[in-house]
Amino acid sequence: MLKGGIFISVLLTSVFCRAQYDPDISRQVHHYNLKLTYNSSLIYPGLSAGIEYEVLQSGIWAYKKRNKDKFYGKGRFISGNINWYHHSEFHDNLYLTVEWVMRRTKENGFISEFIAGPGLSRTFLGGTTYKVNDSGDISIEKLAGYYYGLVTIGAGFGFDLSVKEKLPISAIVRMNLIVMFPYNSTIYVRPLLEIGIRYMPWYAKKQTD
Repeated sequence: MLKGGIFISVLLTSVFCRAQYDPDISRQVHHYNLKLTYNSSLIYPGLSAGIEYEVLQSGIWAYKKRNKDKFYGKGRFISGNINWYHHSEFHDNLYLTVEWVMRRTKENGFISEFIAGPGLSRTFLGGTTYKVNDSGDISIEKLAGYYYGLVTIGAGFGFDLSVKEKLPISAIVRMNLIVMFPYNSTIYVRPLLEIGIRYMPWYAKKQTD
């Protein structure tokens, strides 16, 4: 009798409350997006440009009580980026990154995302740099700087304007942290703010078809 009551309770719960989520997953996705942002090391200006390739997409319905269903999309991307910022009287930093991007888009177009990945940094020292050889001769070293390994991690938010406005762009804001090593036998950590847009060529083409 007890087992029968438990079974009926579970059955009624599944009927009236419905499942918590219903994923619609596509693994055969070939979309790519283009990114251009203002890449600021706090008060120092820079730029970032990149391309991301979508490797996984899922649409999920989250069923709530009182017939208040909500939908959101999950995307997984591989992103390649070229980044630069100018630190006055210190260095210019040009660095390449490969990132794993986890993005969630709500039904109103609101985006939240997390990124992480490795990279390679090349700094160019500010001002004139002199080099002294074994003979004591002094010369000017052009494009003086150093190579570093790099790891970047970040999180951000924005709005996908294709959801409501049917425009092939997203507005994004992201705070990143880059870790360069070895940096003078230690680790160099710098926060970076990105503000910009992401363009979706595949969506623009879809709208014209």
